[in-house]
This record gives sequence, structure tokens and C-alpha cells, in this order.
Amino acid sequence: MHPADMSLNRDSQEPAHGAPWEPLDQPIDRPPDLRSRTLTSRTRTARGRRRIPVFLLCAVVGLVVLVWSRSSAARKPRGAKGTLLSSSSYPFTPPDDPLPVHHLESLMLYHNTPVARSRPPPTQFLLDPRADLSKPVVALITATNNPRDVMRETATTLFGQSLQNFVWVIVDDHTTEPGSRDLLDELARDPRVVVVKNERDMGLAVSRNVALDWVFEHYDPPPKYLVSLDDDDLFEYTALEKTCWMLESNPEWDIGGFRYVKWGASNETVVTGLHSGRSNWSKGNFVPNAAVYTSRALQLSGCRYNEEEFHDGGEDWDFWMCLADAGLWGGTILEPLYWYRVNDPTFRTKRWGNTFVDGFEQLKRHIWRKHPTLDKAFPVMKPKRNIQLEPVAWEPPFEQALARTDKQIMFILPWLYMGGADIGALHMIQLYALAGYRVTVVCTLSKVPEGIELRPFALQYTHDIHILPTFLRMHDFPRYIKHLVDSRGIRQVILSNSQLAYEMLPALVEQMPDVEWIDYLHNEAYDGWKSGGYPRYSIIMQRYLARSITCSHYLRGWLVDNGHLDANRIGVVKLGIEASEFKPATPAARNAAKATLLSVEPETFVIVVVGRLDPQKRSTLIPLIVEELIRRTETDFLVVMLGEGPMRRQLEAAIAAASLGDFVRLLGTHNDLSGYYAAADMFLLPSMSEGISIAVAEAMASGLPIVTARAGALPEQLGELDAAGNKVHDANELGGILVDHELDTVHDPVHYADAVEKLMLDPGLRARLGRNARRLVEDGFDWRTTLSGLFVETARAKNLLGHVTGDTRYPLPAAYLSTQMVLAEMWKETDMRGYYP
Repeated sequence: MHPADMSLNRDSQEPAHGAPWEPLDQPIDRPPDLRSRTLTSRTRTARGRRRIPVFLLCAVVGLVVLVWSRSSAARKPRGAKGTLLSSSSYPFTPPDDPLPVHHLESLMLYHNTPVARSRPPPTQFLLDPRADLSKPVVALITATNNPRDVMRETATTLFGQSLQNFVWVIVDDHTTEPGSRDLLDELARDPRVVVVKNERDMGLAVSRNVALDWVFEHYDPPPKYLVSLDDDDLFEYTALEKTCWMLESNPEWDIGGFRYVKWGASNETVVTGLHSGRSNWSKGNFVPNAAVYTSRALQLSGCRYNEEEFHDGGEDWDFWMCLADAGLWGGTILEPLYWYRVNDPTFRTKRWGNTFVDGFEQLKRHIWRKHPTLDKAFPVMKPKRNIQLEPVAWEPPFEQALARTDKQIMFILPWLYMGGADIGALHMIQLYALAGYRVTVVCTLSKVPEGIELRPFALQYTHDIHILPTFLRMHDFPRYIKHLVDSRGIRQVILSNSQLAYEMLPALVEQMPDVEWIDYLHNEAYDGWKSGGYPRYSIIMQRYLARSITCSHYLRGWLVDNGHLDANRIGVVKLGIEASEFKPATPAARNAAKATLLSVEPETFVIVVVGRLDPQKRSTLIPLIVEELIRRTETDFLVVMLGEGPMRRQLEAAIAAASLGDFVRLLGTHNDLSGYYAAADMFLLPSMSEGISIAVAEAMASGLPIVTARAGALPEQLGELDAAGNKVHDANELGGILVDHELDTVHDPVHYADAVEKLMLDPGLRARLGRNARRLVEDGFDWRTTLSGLFVETARAKNLLGHVTGDTRYPLPAAYLSTQMVLAEMWKETDMRGYYP
């Protein structure tokens, strides 16, 4: 960020959401100096015998109460749950017309700010009306001169923070306009706001120093964290919480930044920052203005905003370089958490003159002369590597002052890929949000960009998404999850496909015994991973789970067959699709789609394959099937593969080596597949195994005949088996052809080619199986209908009696996890086969 952009007054945009900071009816503790009142007493003397003066008695009683209350506060555990508020009184409703919150510059919607009506409202996080605000975690300082209406937007994103325990010190820098004074009075109604007049010379640097002096004079010790916030910029609603926790998790850091968005007169998604290291000295100021810094850093360095040398701008840059000179630096959350308003060029010229003309060259030379040692000794800091068995703490580092509500739920996921299971999770998030729940989402893994492809869409329904590896070291994952549960008042957690969550479950249950932990399962591992994968984890952890939910009756049976002790504690809720988006194409529509999307003739037989390019989907089997079809038929055909994944390069190489470019096209990921289904004559998916496949369901809804494996829940999905696993339909009544695969590359290409060739040569068979497929999904397979069963199943969730202390009938996870770890790290030394002759 360049100092030219850091201004007090900027162009106005109409506020969108109403401010969530009306005065509260219940009293809240203010900072110490604002709570004091003049004390008065009267002494009465009784006639006759002498009595203890009333004021003295009151003083003694008051002292006893004070000592008791302070000792009680000392005994109160940090992270104690806040006041429970009714969601009917404090509703949270997603927008009617939400827009995805993209972070990639090529997709960015710059009008979709945190206060836009296309975003969730700013009332997801509520101040606890009984919170003790006398020891704020963060002090925010804002200098303002004749603030405009846009300051209400700044206030909205600040008062809507998930970290509510802050003080906002606003310095009135010689405001003269009556409307601006009224605005400051309005903001000061919030108990966390203090308006201080600048009695010194006018200026941004002076006013910020006035605010810093006020903070250090009125708090001992001072708030641990400080923020310099302009009066027209915006925070994402989890910005303070995540950044302060990042600094707690990296205690050697003193500055916490984030990626940010410039919007207004010009638009840009900024990816530089503290992590840019020495470039912050040599090229420009890339530290966001609203970065969080420690009060410790100011005490150690003595740094303040330079009032003399940078009165025309650049005081931020000089401030950060002062801290760097003292060896104090930090790191960046690689997530846009801050919106920086860019002014009209005429305003910039009026405010800054020619200070920033020609690439800030004059200002840069000034910074270089003032901080010359940074050329060779810039304090670059990267996160420390995680180490195994690092001590785990459970108490949170500070109080949030966050109220709880009675409609909260958490989802723990590995990541937010664009895959069938992940889209199912997105639908669950949407479903709960539309039902009035405040939804918290935790991702335990990070892989950019594919691992966050669905985050923009999840942010349409909740602000509360936490991708833990982006701001925490791993030993803090457990206590951060506990912190989220406690601070939000979450009573139920749904976990899915997260190895870390399963393995932490005994400890999480011990720490939070009243929470109901529920897992949602898609399918068993296709390659023998973990002896069945997540369903195996579910069996091992069943004593700690209040309920298990599977996406198919097949998988429910698998759990029982493989060691689950109580089938009544397993529910079935199938994933669904956006049914209204898919319908069978007429012959004319199919021909038009072939011409428009694929540039092929109507006679070309189009086979569509949808799925991640990975081993489970057996993507590399497709070229072998195509080669077999070429040997068999002269029919003109084309295979269209939609999806991305780790096997793309291998697949491209196989297609090129066999000269199959005219027969196979890799088209990547697309958000809207309806056009490709319309252009297709059939759907192919040679997976090792599947749960209820979203792609198969979409193709069935589009009236396409399916060719897939007789594995997992696919026979159930295509209509061969009923809920009990009994065969209910013969081959002519199914929604496609089930292939008995052998999981090799010699026989399976032949088996799949047989099935595809049947459909290729028999239009009547294609039509009949396509009609069957459509009939199987057209009634009740919309995701809103199928996933509504979650409310029924989670209502049935109930922790086992003694689930914390243990029940000897159930597996003991430590025995499994310990052997797993040793086999992973010392296989040859512990496995009999490792040294067997």
C-alpha cells in the first residue's frame, strides 16, 4: 500500500446494511476512567448509644463485595461462554440475492463489499450485553476531520466483528461541521467508543499520536494489540479475530497483516504485504494501513507517527520502517480481510499535492535516508515449521466479549474443493443459513487455489469461515476449534472427511463434553486407505459421536458389517442436486448444443465424463476405453471430460502418446454443466467406488443413460437395490448399465467399451435407460428436499452415557492411532513383513 492512498476523507458510497450498534438497554462496563462517578455519603448519628456510621458500614460491605467480585473474576476461566441471546430477537438471515465473494482478481466483484446487500448481514456476531469491556484486547485508533456518512460503514464492519472486546479511540481532528459532530456523538453511544479532541496542531500523524497517548495513559497494561484504522475503510467480519490469533500463534511476530482489496476510484486485489520483506523498504509501503501491531512493539521501539517530516503523507510507511529498524516485523494472512477505499484523483491531488508523483521517488529517497540499515538488515520473518508433539494448550488467549445464540452450528471440513462431496457440504451450509442458523465453517487443510474454489460461494451465507493453516500453527488448531465452539455457543458440530477432526475427537469431547459431534460420511476409501477411510474412523470413534449420517443405505450397511455396534445410531441423508437446472434435451436442443459448445455434427456420439481427475475416478482409464472403441466401431464419437485434478498431466500425456486428441477433450472445471449434459448422448464414470454421486445424479436428471461401476452406492443410485440392499429392478428398469469391473487396465477397458458400444449402437436402449434415469431422480432429489433430513437426524443425535470416560464395548481409539503412527513412521522396524526373508 502506498501512503498516497491513506487519507482521512474519501468519496462517499451509500451505506447498505443498517448499523448493528444501536445503544444497548443493559449496562456494560466501560473503560475504567469512564466508569468512575463522584461518590457522596452522609453520616447520621443516633441519639443515645453510639452506632457505626452508615457510610462506614457501606464501605466495609462494598470492600467485601469488591474483593469477592475480583476473586470471582480471577477464578472465572478465560473463554467462559457468553450470554445466550434468542435468535428470534436477534435474527440472522442471508441475502435474497447473494453474490459470491471472489478473491481472485479475474473474478472479483468490487461492489460486493462487506456491507453490500448481496452479502450476509453484519449481525452474525453480537456483543455480549454482560461483557466486561474494561480490558480490551484491541485498541483501534482513528483520526478524523469532518467525517462523512461513509464512516457509518466503517463502524458497521467494526461493530460486527467476531472479536467484540475492543476499544475504538476516535480523535476529532478539529471537526467543524455540525453533521459530522452529530455522527461522532452517534458513534460514541457504543460503550466501546471514546471520542478524544485533538487540542494540538491539526494533522493525521499528530492525531494518531494523540490516540496512542490516550490508550497508554488510560490502560495499564495497555491492550495487547493496536490498529490504525482510517475513517472510511472496511474490515471483513473475522479480520481482528484471525489476525490476533495469528500473532498469538506466532509470538515472535509483532505485526499481523492480510491481503486487501482496493475499491472505489480504482480497483485492485493486493497480494503484497508484510511477507514481501525487504521490498517494503526498497519499492514501497506494502503493509496494509489497518495491520494489527502489538503494544509491546511500541514500548520496545518507542516508535510513533512522525509529525514533522511526513506531515504531507508517508507517515504510515515511516512508522512501519521504524518498527523494522528495531527488528520488529511479522507476517500475513493470505486472505483478503480489509477493504481500502480509493479516492478520486482530484481528491488525492488536493490532499497530497505532488508528493506521490513519479513513483514516489522523492518519498522513497527520504525513507531510504532515514532508515539506511534496512537495505542490508531487513527483519524478514516467516512462520516457523510445525514440529511433532508440540505442547497443546486449551485456554484461549483472550476474551471475545461475544454473545451466543440458540441457533448455531459448525461444519469441520478438510477444504472447499469443487467436488461432489464439497458441493454437498456447501448445500448443507446454505440450508442451515436459510433456516436462520449462524454457521461456522472450519477447514483443516489448505491448498490454493483448488482447495478454496467453493469459499466464494460459502461466503454468501456466512462470514464465519476459518481455513486454519492460513493463520495458525498446527498445535493451536485444537484450542482454536474449542474457542470457536465456546465463543459462539455451538452445541452441534458436523464433521466430514477430516482426518484431523476424527483423530482429535477424544480430546475435543473431553474438553467439550456437552457438545454433540456428528459425522457425515460419503463412501469408504476406494484404495484400502486406512482400512476403509473415514467410515473406518467413524467406527473407531463411535463412542464419541452423538450420531453418524451416511449418504447411502449401502454405506450404512457397511458400517454395521464392519463393526458399528448400533445401527439405530446411524441415519441416512442423501445428497441432492439443483434439480431445476437439469432437464432432458430435445433432439433439436441436443444438436444445437453440440454445434455451439463442441463444434461437432449432430451425428457425432458425445460421451460426457464429469469428475475430478484423480485415481478414484480412474481418469486414466478413459484413453484405454477410447482406444478399445476405435478398434470396434466406425461411429464418429467424442469424449468430453469436465473436471480438474492431480492426474491432468498424466492424462494429457496418455492422450498425446496414443494420438487421441480428436477423440478426447479435457475442458477443465465449469460451474454450469447443463449445456454439456444437453450436448451429450450418454454419461460415463468408471470410478473405483462412489457414494451418491452428484455428477451421476445431474446426468440422470438430464435424461442421460449412465455407464458406471457396480461398486459402492452406485447400484442403489441407478435403481438396482433398495434401502435394504435387496434387488428391486432388472437391467431394463435401471438408469444405465452397471459394469462388473476388475480394477485392472487389461479387462476393464473392454468391459466399459462393451457397455458404451451397446448404447452407441442402440438408440432405443439409450432412450429407455435415459427415461428410467430421469424418473429415478425427478421426484425428491432436489438438494433442499434430500438434505432437509439433516434436521431430523441431528435432532436424533444424543451423546452416549459415559461417552467421555469410556465404555469397554466400544473401540479405544488410542490403540488404533498409536499403531497407525508407528506403521507410518517405522514400517520396516515394526511390520513383520518389513524384515521377513
